[in-house]
Amino acid sequence: MSTPDPAAPITRNEPLREAVYARIVTLLSTGRLSPGMSVTEAALSRSLDVSRTPVREALLRLEAEGVVHSSLARGFVVRPLSDREVSEVYPILAALEALAVRSAPRPLETAEHDRLAGLLDELEASGDAVARRALDTAFHTGLISLCGNQHLQEAIAKLRTSLSRYEIAYMQHTPSRGPADRQHRLVLSALATGDRERAAAVIEEHWHDGRRCIAEWLSSERGTTAPSAGSAPARPHTDRAS
Repeated sequence: MSTPDPAAPITRNEPLREAVYARIVTLLSTGRLSPGMSVTEAALSRSLDVSRTPVREALLRLEAEGVVHSSLARGFVVRPLSDREVSEVYPILAALEALAVRSAPRPLETAEHDRLAGLLDELEASGDAVARRALDTAFHTGLISLCGNQHLQEAIAKLRTSLSRYEIAYMQHTPSRGPADRQHRLVLSALATGDRERAAAVIEEHWHDGRRCIAEWLSSERGTTAPSAGSAPARPHTDRAS
């Protein structure tokens, strides 16, 4: 799955609304629009070289998806990171992605396996947070596409967009991803043999482990010992890991 370059001109053969939305999502998923940052229609329309109408439509769509919120004084603001959102959304993503994997109608074909294995090779070799997040997304998108359920795929994609600001911030501060990489391999191996239940169980474990890791990281960033579901949002994270 390719990630649109926000700096690249939008071509005539791209549907404008979807192209603008995809470029703003890229800004979010690469950390260039970080939690707590103000986002104005005027600035985005200039940087994307489009009118303000498709920018506003994209921002309203992202607001409906829980990624940004509108502010009378600041236009739109990227929502801060919060323990409550992590505790509520990650279990939903775990359940839906497990359902997608469990619904795969057949074992992986050789070409499908090789493509997904190639993504994992690149993912494990990469030390760049932005590249890793893009490769991780491509791998999971490839997994859920096997189910053939378009509504389920769209629901999962919306959740991944909402959680992108957590994933990129966490990856920028936590370069080691060995356990997650091993779980990816276990899922791929299970699907290759047609063991969908095993693959679904590992996927659920994978996302629940991710929820725990991000909650612990948010807690450590604030210097607290334990997160609670109703605690205040985490402070924005805009710096990249060294």
